[in-house]
This record gives sequence, C-alpha cells and structure tokens, in this order.
Amino acid sequence: MFASFKQLKPDAKRNFDPILVVRTTADPTTYVPPLGYFTDLLPGSLLFGFGLSIMVAPLTTALMTSVPSRNSGVASAINNAISRVGPQLAGALIFVAITASFYSGLHARVPSVDVDDPNTRRAISPLNVNPPSDSAISPVPVAQLLDAERAASADAFHLAMLIGAGLLAAGAIVNAVAIQNRPAPQPAPADVAKVAA
Repeated sequence: MFASFKQLKPDAKRNFDPILVVRTTADPTTYVPPLGYFTDLLPGSLLFGFGLSIMVAPLTTALMTSVPSRNSGVASAINNAISRVGPQLAGALIFVAITASFYSGLHARVPSVDVDDPNTRRAISPLNVNPPSDSAISPVPVAQLLDAERAASADAFHLAMLIGAGLLAAGAIVNAVAIQNRPAPQPAPADVAKVAA
C-alpha cells in the first residue's frame, strides 16, 4: 500500500489526505462513548493523525515550488503565518457554534432557565456537565438540569464534529480545484547574466 501511495502525484495525495481526515471526523461512531481504547478510539485517532501528517508536506511543496526562489523567504513566512493562525480561527468558529447550540438546546429542554443571564452562563458551560454551585440559577431539580446539560452538550459536540468535517471537506475541494503543482517561473538567461555582472 505504501509503495503505491508514494507513486501518487502530490496533487492526488493532497486531495486524498483531507478526505481521510473527514472520514474519521464525520464518522457517527465517534459520537458515542468508546467501548474500548484499542478497538474504538485508537484506530480513528491513528487514521486522523496519519491524514494530518501526510497533508502538510504536499501543500508546502506545492507552495514553495510555485514561487520564484528569490521570493521563497516571503512564501515561507506567509505559509508559516497562515498555518499558525488558521487553526485558531477554525477553533474559534467551532466554539461559537458549540456555545450557540448548547445554550439554545439547554433552553429548549429547560425553558425556565434564563440562558441569556451572565450568571447562568458562568455556572453552566458547554461540554462541562456539573451541578450549578448556585441553586438560584436553576428553578428546576438538579437532576433534570444535569440531564438537559448532557443532552445539549452531546448535540453541541455533534455539531462541532460536523463543522470540522465540513471544513476539512471544503479544504479538500479547494486543494483539488485551486492548488496546482507548477514549477516556479524562472528568470530568462539574459536577466541572470545581468544580475551576475
């Protein structure tokens, strides 16, 4: 398998990698608690990591070979900046969706809880099911509130996984359509002779 994978052109690898990661992110079996580490969690984590690790080199190669060598420092800096900022922006986008989904789901399940109140938001946070420390926050029994928190957190987590898979699929489409492996434009021999003189 690895020998045939090495023979793929960088374009094909670049398009295959995000799809591999999407497959592990959008898999509905990741939405349930794992039954066993080695049978449920480890295979998906390894596949996800493998997809991410083989995605970076073809993208960097496509970028660095598409610019003239005199601009390689700038190209490397831009690539580095985007690779540092992009994940944080995607994480922020996903967290906004998690928060909106969680509080709307909580309000739908327990309408008497004021999810717009800052004190409620401090006491009840997404993906973190704990009984509120202030009993005045919840006019409903704690057990009912905890069940609503769990259900709203699960819905928010599912939404986050689907958004992540969608972003990865969009990246695969952009890779397939917009990024090409072209050699960088080379200066004409007369220009090289002028620079050398």
